[in-house]
Amino acid sequence: MTLTPVMQQYMRIKSEHKNEVLFFRLGDFYEMFMEDAVEVSRLLNLTLTHKGTAPMCGIPYHASKVYISRLLRLGKKIVICEQVGDPKAKGLTERKVVETITPGTAVESEYLEGNSNNYLAALCVFRGKTGFAFIDVTTSSFCATSWNASDMTEQFPKELGRCSPKEMLLPQSLKNNGTVQSALEEYPGMSVSYYPDWDFNAELGYKKLCAQFKTASLQPFGLTETSCEVPAAGFLLDYLEKTTNSPVPHVSGIKTYHDSQYLIIDDSSRRNLEIVENLRDSSNQFTLLECVNYAETAMGNRMIRQWLLYPLTDKGKIEARQNHVSLFVDNRTLMEHVRKNLASVLDVERLAGRIAMDRAHAKDLQALRSSLVAWLTVREELSEYDFAEIDAQKAVEIIDLIQNAIMDEPSTALTEGGIIRTGWSEELDHWRDVHDNFDKILSEYEAEERERTGISTLRIKYTNAFGYFIEVSKGKLSSVPENFIMRRALVNGDRYTTARLQELEHELNEAGTRILELERDLFLEVRTKLHDYVPYLMQTAAEIACTDAACSFAQAACIHGWVRPVITEDRRFYVTAARHPVVENHLPKGEFVPNDLCISADDDEKPSFGLITGPNMAGKSTYLRQNALISLLAQIGSFVPAKTAEIGIADRIFCRVGASDNLARGESTFLVEMTETANILRSATDRSLVIMDEVGRGTSTEDGLSIAWAVSEYLLNTVRCRTLFATHYHELTRIEHPNMELLCMDVAEQGGKITFLRKIKTGASENSYGIHVARLAGIPQAVIDRANVILEHIQSVAENKPVLDSVPEYEEKTVLQNQTVPSPCAPGLFSDEEIILDEILSADTDNMTPISALQLVARWKKALSGR
Repeated sequence: MTLTPVMQQYMRIKSEHKNEVLFFRLGDFYEMFMEDAVEVSRLLNLTLTHKGTAPMCGIPYHASKVYISRLLRLGKKIVICEQVGDPKAKGLTERKVVETITPGTAVESEYLEGNSNNYLAALCVFRGKTGFAFIDVTTSSFCATSWNASDMTEQFPKELGRCSPKEMLLPQSLKNNGTVQSALEEYPGMSVSYYPDWDFNAELGYKKLCAQFKTASLQPFGLTETSCEVPAAGFLLDYLEKTTNSPVPHVSGIKTYHDSQYLIIDDSSRRNLEIVENLRDSSNQFTLLECVNYAETAMGNRMIRQWLLYPLTDKGKIEARQNHVSLFVDNRTLMEHVRKNLASVLDVERLAGRIAMDRAHAKDLQALRSSLVAWLTVREELSEYDFAEIDAQKAVEIIDLIQNAIMDEPSTALTEGGIIRTGWSEELDHWRDVHDNFDKILSEYEAEERERTGISTLRIKYTNAFGYFIEVSKGKLSSVPENFIMRRALVNGDRYTTARLQELEHELNEAGTRILELERDLFLEVRTKLHDYVPYLMQTAAEIACTDAACSFAQAACIHGWVRPVITEDRRFYVTAARHPVVENHLPKGEFVPNDLCISADDDEKPSFGLITGPNMAGKSTYLRQNALISLLAQIGSFVPAKTAEIGIADRIFCRVGASDNLARGESTFLVEMTETANILRSATDRSLVIMDEVGRGTSTEDGLSIAWAVSEYLLNTVRCRTLFATHYHELTRIEHPNMELLCMDVAEQGGKITFLRKIKTGASENSYGIHVARLAGIPQAVIDRANVILEHIQSVAENKPVLDSVPEYEEKTVLQNQTVPSPCAPGLFSDEEIILDEILSADTDNMTPISALQLVARWKKALSGR
């Protein structure tokens, strides 16, 4: 197939960008061809056409940002190929790639989610340890951590879930690593790219980081030449510069952290607790984030998310946050004033990043100015308190610079003018005067020449053919001065020009171009001046975010009636009238039933282990989760949903409250459950808070009971941490241990009617009420009736009561239009062998008489031989 010159040009450029979607500029459209066209037309629901035999689809260039944003959210990388030659010139127009946009390097506001960071992450294994780094180039947030390579199974999913990067960079050697791939499968929308292992070079990475931070070494950041974080962090910077094609001067440091600095919540527990995403559709509805997030700014939104994912373990830092929250709770008028002004603050952090990368336009600068004005008002209201730590003078300087230089409603394009304010530049003002007031200038010059020459009929006129000229009538030609230059003689008079008129005409013709050039240069000059203020703006943004987050927590506390918890360094957990923050938030006011909890791993008079029994739907899982969430809220500095609360700082929170199959990986529900349980038993310390629900339910009753019993004993005797353990195995209540307390969900029975009171009480539940729950769920009445018969039989055997000769025959009933009709020859729910085996296992042989034993054997033989 013979390709046209344009298609040859396309194929050459595409061969250099095989892994990206190529936006190829043709006139007013970006066109895509071949595989790109087929894929993009499917993803964006575009019409697929053809150019010759090649599939083709296109989008208008002026609407491209909308489509690019959608592709980025789908994890795609986009390359922009523009026409750089004159499209009117003969021959093939020159085109070249001017920009590469990837999910982790996008900086335009249209491509970003304001309420969350846009992280680019990298992972590599170096000298037996794993280094993990992530950066948000729009905010300059740059972090790194490390762990032993043997801990990849636990650590990588946890860190991946914390930062939720939009794009992940990995060495080729990890492409077939099962642990890494398993974690990546949980994030199908994330862009993942693999690069040669030599790109993750420790020596080059160290030099790159030192050059970026302008330091002789990385010791100020806790790193050395052999730190495993260095190769990943260095490669991130290199990738950023090559992709964005611009420096990132605002990235001036890197924060290294380790597990001991924060409360650790593994990936499974984070999902189960639905902290920032729910399990249903991964949105923030019905999450803890939704309950505490009343932030007015994008920076505050991001800060709250970070606090939720990185809870503190330092008592002093927790109480410092609490003090800020308390200030607003105690002074609600102040809180309302601050929140009102914060609502006028735009994303200072990302505006500063755009300035540093020379991506900010004039409206961005005005947005920065108005935001700083609103923030200075907030600072003034908070001047008596310790919120503001940095000097406000630089903010005033920034405001004055932008106010004096930039128009109130400037253009966003450098090619349109309308950016620089009058009075900022004398030269620009002159050219604007020429452009806007040329008629006045001509009138003044005309009057000047009349007065100088004495020719009262002298006129300055204009034609398309001759431009501007001076016309003198025949009767006044004798008065024409020598400096008048003849242009043309006419019957009624002559036309002249002068050096001054030619100069004015030349200025007029140049004015438009000079205005645009000057405005562009002056704007770039102003933006460059702001580069020096970028570090200050980043500090200011952090200050705004902390204030907004504290206000948000205070607003949540006021709306929901939360209290300030007492933070202790022991291992207690005392709460009264505690509620589940998310469940309560979505119930009518006053409907949620509060509960207490008093456990401690230090006080011998208090239990450390609460064994909770009770029926399904009675509130066990809600009770478990609410206490885990209260502990988390306390350690981020928030108030908590309780009447009173004393919370000892935990180093880890584990929450195993359910599991599901992962058939694609060959993992059953029970295997997932056991994997999570194993992680808890291996990782929990005596300072941890462990929440476990229905351990062992995924296998046989005997196996499940044995495992649940052994796990309980291990937590009680070996780990000795604060634990809540919910179970349907009532046999576990026989465990005798001084640190265990039996708790159950209260149930009211009256006249055969059962009511779940959703109240915790001391003691063990006497019944699981499973059949009652099945009835509530809509199980057919025929099945309910049969279940009651079999339950009665099993209980009679288990309690050594006179047994029935045999379980009544099963009669299946089918519900048709509210009537029950028998279905002949239907088998029972349980086989005779299963029922007899259950009787054997339940028989009390120590108290059985010989006659009773012979009768049982005879009956079993009769039942089995009569099949």
